[in-house]
Amino acid sequence: MMSRYRIRIDELNNGEKRYVAQVMKMEINGGWIKRPRIVWENINNILYLTEEGALSAIEIDKDLESQKYKNSVKSTTFKMVE
Repeated sequence: MMSRYRIRIDELNNGEKRYVAQVMKMEINGGWIKRPRIVWENINNILYLTEEGALSAIEIDKDLESQKYKNSVKSTTFKMVE
């Protein structure tokens, strides 16, 4: 599943804004019956003062996820030996 991203924007009572880069994760819960659940997680628990800072964090996370994908195992085969 491809990751989805968003920016949480918190507006403070004094009018200032804070930005948090978030990534969507899928969790599977349950015993006999498995239920998928979507959870939004903060990427690095940093509050940004600008939207550009949060966007930069998302781009860095996308690059890391892309590298993980490129370096992950695509398939496995076995050769029998007698």
